[in-house]
Amino acid sequence: MVSTASASNSVTQNVRVADNFFHTTIAGNTHPQSRRDDSALWLHLHLPHLPLEVLTRGLNSHEACVLVSGEERHRKVLLANRQAVALGIRAGMQSSAAQVLGQVRVLERNERAEQQALDKLGLWAMQITPMVSRVEPDGLLLEIKGSLKLFGGLEGLLARLRRGLKQLGYRTNYATAPTPLGATLLARANSQRLICDQHQLQLALGALPIEVLQLEAKQHAALVAFGAKRLSDCRRLPRDGLARRLSPAFVDMLDRLFGQIPDPRCALKIPRSFDAELELPWEVDNARALTTAGERLLQELCGYLTANAAQTRHLRWRLLGRDNQIEYFDIKLTRAGRDERHMGLLLRESLARKTLHVPVKGIGLNVSGLTFSTTPATHDLFMQTKNQGGEDEAYAAFVDRLRARCGEQALRRLGIRSAHNPERAWCWQRPVEVSQRRRKGLTHVEERRRQRPLWLLKHAVKLNEEQGQPLFGGRLALTPERERIVNGWWEEAEVARDYFTATTEGGARLWIYRELSGPGHWYLQGIFE
Repeated sequence: MVSTASASNSVTQNVRVADNFFHTTIAGNTHPQSRRDDSALWLHLHLPHLPLEVLTRGLNSHEACVLVSGEERHRKVLLANRQAVALGIRAGMQSSAAQVLGQVRVLERNERAEQQALDKLGLWAMQITPMVSRVEPDGLLLEIKGSLKLFGGLEGLLARLRRGLKQLGYRTNYATAPTPLGATLLARANSQRLICDQHQLQLALGALPIEVLQLEAKQHAALVAFGAKRLSDCRRLPRDGLARRLSPAFVDMLDRLFGQIPDPRCALKIPRSFDAELELPWEVDNARALTTAGERLLQELCGYLTANAAQTRHLRWRLLGRDNQIEYFDIKLTRAGRDERHMGLLLRESLARKTLHVPVKGIGLNVSGLTFSTTPATHDLFMQTKNQGGEDEAYAAFVDRLRARCGEQALRRLGIRSAHNPERAWCWQRPVEVSQRRRKGLTHVEERRRQRPLWLLKHAVKLNEEQGQPLFGGRLALTPERERIVNGWWEEAEVARDYFTATTEGGARLWIYRELSGPGHWYLQGIFE
């Protein structure tokens, strides 16, 4: 066993060797004054399983999958999902040995898909904060100081992120720190530390091993030779010697790490339109198997819309088939919105009706027509959200569900046509838009037509008469008001009628008319109720 005094002498001797190596003294080692700026708090999201998750999150499958790299005969396992780990497969194992342990799907890395997924995840995270920056190759940095109150504190914000990332199909390590690089190193070290001030940051970072810096082999070997095993040891070494023997960039990196100099980061820019694609690990021939991938694209879309304070009414989906065949289908919303649950319901209804002509290997979503919202949700005195336009929202959701379940052409409504003749005064139209449902007033023609019955007979029925008065299960009582309709000379059939509202002995209201030419018979045209 080595005594404490012996270990202390060993460390002291190593520091003196490094001191002589740099031709300087430790007393001459000075650091710039630390800038204790508590105005920023950085959160780093580290996705260690991103290369595998980006290939498997599109399907809700419980198969064992591994990601491999290397030449054909010497391929090794880079990552394994939970099902593969349960079989005993570990990273670094030969691919052939992994396949012996059980039924395993072998996947190859797709770096382009990784970068696209990281970009889309960054846009989704912008609903939390507008300051989101990428950290290659598998991380995101979020400046969250200004968002804490919005989500009820740090714990509320982290709970929101954990829930959303799990729904998107990602597993993450995270950490917070006053400096962006500090949050990155703590997250990569899987420490799950939530550091909020400079003093805690220096203690937490100082205890990390130098391996978290991911230095070049020569730089790492030099630090080991100097006796530096942790980041706190690096800070005790002479700055001038470190800059000369390693590089000035290494010293700047330490200063940025501990918050002694600024560390600006470039934020992601929100694009004008949303376009995302999710490739599947293998082909599927059932449209319902695309539900998981489609819902995760919708989650990314809704995060993008929230960050952009926008809504949409048109979702353009594409199915990527074999031999680069692409099939498109649309989902249209009666009312512009960004309700993820409602969009997901419409997607499931559409996929349930769809038949795939060729196997599909991916699904994409494009949204370009955005409606920007300027009126935020308001609350009353007791913090209960007011139900603004509840009837319109219910109508829009009802129409959307019918349209998705029955098809675009199956949903129609009655409309008014510019014609006096009742047989020609109506037509089939598409469902009325929400913005057109409520009007402040009706025109004279519309007010008059409101007095007509909604139920018109396909063909007018001739009524029996008694002394010139119409009968329908007894004598009819006519109102004194009448509506005279005479068509133009240019129309095919001549129409000249006087319309009345009649009441039966049982109290039913009918719409009848009498011919003005010929024998002058009575006819039943419609029923009010």
